[in-house]
Amino acid sequence: MTPPYKLPLQKSEPVPYPDEKQFIDVHTHHPWNYPHIFSIRNYVDRIEIETSRQLKTAISVGVHPWKCKPGEEEKFLELVKQASTLPHVLAIGECGIDLKIETPIEFQEKVFLQQALLADEIKKPLIIHCVKAYQQFSQLLQKQKPGVPWIFHGFNNTLQLAEELTGNGAYLSVGFDLLKENSKIRAAFYHLPIDQLFFETDEMQQPVWKLYAEAAKIFRISEKDLKKHVFENFERCFMRAESNIRSKQ
Repeated sequence: MTPPYKLPLQKSEPVPYPDEKQFIDVHTHHPWNYPHIFSIRNYVDRIEIETSRQLKTAISVGVHPWKCKPGEEEKFLELVKQASTLPHVLAIGECGIDLKIETPIEFQEKVFLQQALLADEIKKPLIIHCVKAYQQFSQLLQKQKPGVPWIFHGFNNTLQLAEELTGNGAYLSVGFDLLKENSKIRAAFYHLPIDQLFFETDEMQQPVWKLYAEAAKIFRISEKDLKKHVFENFERCFMRAESNIRSKQ
């Protein structure tokens, strides 16, 4: 099921945007200075977010569950909110729930939902960090019925779970686990909906085109065709439609 997302844009904003010939890296922690790569660099450190106003390249900003403890969330969320409307901030996140850390799940969910509401309010996608919490997120997807795309970064799980998430309108961002012969994502990958997929480098210092090359082989299509599909997914999630601009004028 392809979600019919079309997000509005304020007129004349200089938004960084890829073209069909570029490899899109939807989530990275590194600056990539290659002209044939378009990347969204993730900022989850408070100092980084405070200085993000000076940037012109595409970024996402969010409160990562590793970075925030009870009592710290109010100021952190306010920083994210202030940065969120900058034109080069293309998404909120990464944010989410991580059941491998000691921070109480109730607190993590509360902070996540505040960011989900912000993403809905400003009409920007949400990039999700999910560790051992897919049951919670499946329930949240059905309950919240988000008005913007939820993109699960670093997805490495079963086909059954992938179908559950994409069936509820979510997108999956796949990283270098795809190159591991025995990984869950490699076993499931051929059957995933290509119109709900992205690729990412996350913390890996390897270029994203290695993932495109492997994915194209698995799908038995050309890299050019794969780039076209991913670009269309990017448009669906991130592009601001002219019709929506006119409707708001």
